[in-house]
Amino acid sequence: MGNEENITQEDYDSLIKPYEEALAFVNLRLNGMDQEYRSLSRNYPIHSMQQRIKSRSSIVRKLENKGRSVSKGSAGDCLTDIAGIRVIVYFEQDIYTVIRDLKKQPDVKVIKETDYVKNPKSNGYKSYHLVLNVPVYRMRETRFYPVEVQIRTLSMDLWASMEHRICYKNWRGDDVPDDVRNMLKLYANGLEKMEQDMYAQITNAGKPGS
Repeated sequence: MGNEENITQEDYDSLIKPYEEALAFVNLRLNGMDQEYRSLSRNYPIHSMQQRIKSRSSIVRKLENKGRSVSKGSAGDCLTDIAGIRVIVYFEQDIYTVIRDLKKQPDVKVIKETDYVKNPKSNGYKSYHLVLNVPVYRMRETRFYPVEVQIRTLSMDLWASMEHRICYKNWRGDDVPDDVRNMLKLYANGLEKMEQDMYAQITNAGKPGS
């Protein structure tokens, strides 16, 4: 088990409890937004949402990769993605709609954001990452915990899922062959073009001459 022994199951259970509450808080807000979107327009932006709490082994591996000590305290101090939620939308424009409205939510503060949509990773990965500081209320105090929110389109999610399946199952990181990297970039560009064409069809529907 190695360093995983440094975070016992009891440690893990107590560590993730407030993160579960913070995640539920964000999930409630996003579900409320989704319901309102659907009541206002048939062109609502959110397709689906997925949430997760990092497993004990994932927390240990992340700390090791960061070169940090493996302990409950270190996990709380160093990691901002113990709790995470992924929001899948239809089109790239929808990403920024959800971000705009999420930032309007009371009691939620953005502490970090990275736009991999306008600035994709070199391998073709695209998504928008936010880390929110979320209040967890207790009778004697209120503490804030980070929740990572990833917002991406259906096509971006398909690409990311397949890239993970292909690369991490077979090569585990930086030793991916160049021909595979080039293939993945080609597919990323193809999916982006497909998404843009479909968005154009929707936005032009009903216009004169369409």
